[in-house]
Amino acid sequence: MVGKMSDYLIIGNGVAGKKAAETIRGLDKSGSITVVSSENHDFYYRPQLPSFVAGKVEKERLFDNQGRFYEENNIDLLLGTKAVNVLPFKNRVVFDNGSSLEYGKLLLSPGGRLKQRVYPGGEGTSGVVGMKTLDDAAFIKGKIDRLKHALVIGESFLATYLVEALNEGGVSVTYILRNENLFPNLLDVDASAILERRLQLKGVNVLKDEDIREICVSDGSVNGVKTINDNFIECQLVGIADGLKPDIEFVRNAEIATGEGIFVDKQMRTNVPDIFAAGDAAMRISSGNNEMPQINIRWLKAWKQGIVAGKNMVGNNASYDDLECFASTRIYDVNLVSLGISNPCGGKYKIMTGKHAQIGKDIYKKIVLDNGKIVGALLVGDVAEASILMDAIAKEKMITDIDEGFVNQMFGAGIQLKPNSCVVCPVCKLDILSDSLLKEGSLIGCPACGIDINLKENMVQL
Repeated sequence: MVGKMSDYLIIGNGVAGKKAAETIRGLDKSGSITVVSSENHDFYYRPQLPSFVAGKVEKERLFDNQGRFYEENNIDLLLGTKAVNVLPFKNRVVFDNGSSLEYGKLLLSPGGRLKQRVYPGGEGTSGVVGMKTLDDAAFIKGKIDRLKHALVIGESFLATYLVEALNEGGVSVTYILRNENLFPNLLDVDASAILERRLQLKGVNVLKDEDIREICVSDGSVNGVKTINDNFIECQLVGIADGLKPDIEFVRNAEIATGEGIFVDKQMRTNVPDIFAAGDAAMRISSGNNEMPQINIRWLKAWKQGIVAGKNMVGNNASYDDLECFASTRIYDVNLVSLGISNPCGGKYKIMTGKHAQIGKDIYKKIVLDNGKIVGALLVGDVAEASILMDAIAKEKMITDIDEGFVNQMFGAGIQLKPNSCVVCPVCKLDILSDSLLKEGSLIGCPACGIDINLKENMVQL
């Protein structure tokens, strides 16, 4: 491959890389595009991995067009190939098989690696797992029929996804939180309690303020863990998921500015000409607010950043203007959106909050104010106001700028209308409720992430 040149070289075949390639091809019909992935699979829908493990989604349904996208758009796809060095002064990337490729424009979107604490006793056993890739999910799925008990530890979204996958797959699950609530940098105690109750209703044993002291192994297989509170918990599988670490070691010596991730501006440009970054590996230059939670937003962030990077690699001037901290997910059937400073520390903030009773479903909403300015929000169970609040935080609006009727809608005791139909967003996994009847071919926008969805067969839940 030495000596070959690609007009657009994309490192990483996750959603950021895929959306960038799609965007570039839409704007440049003739430029050569090469996508390089360390995985051995075509692009797949990572948010569907829990459903795959639980046996609710077949493997074939994880893939987008079964690889036809690349062929139909004249894009070269190199699988099982890992970048090991970037040489900006030569416009060249070196790979682990000894080959290299010259580029005109380069996008770094390698994603992240799963962070896992190492516990005594667990080294070298196949019974300690995480779930980040399709290979991870397939490995766990291959074990699930032989499992009676599993234990998962970690306060990340990835940990709750693994809990849900195992539980829905028929395994008895114990979920350990090292703190007193879920996602402590995002959720307060009341919001966490809603999600904890939902996990418990599904049969998950939630233990708080606990940690693993030792993983117990017999004949090479996990049979339980000992905790710091001197409890023994039987399990045949231990899942550890402490978030993501940007996979950027291969750029450390390339004069590309990095911190925990690769620093980019709003155009997704790095400090080196012709090199862009997007997704979990990219890190926006901070506003300097130390109270803003630092999280990897994964799928949704990568989706939007890939589009912006693709446009600008072709020569446009698009901007990524989303909040520094925007997280959305769905745990079982409970939607969650966290915006900005959603769980502040200290007494300078004013909190507006309200709870609404709805049959079979808890709802919790909160707005965080700093001297009257909206700086954060938290929505659990009902996220209808997410897009308006996101705009208000991004534009630094005062609470007095917000329509009184909107505030009453959030915190009043009005009647909750039951929607006629519901769609689960394929990007951020939230329920999108509609008062009108939806059907195949309908176009609906997600109130949390703003993605427009063209409904297809089996997407609508009535």
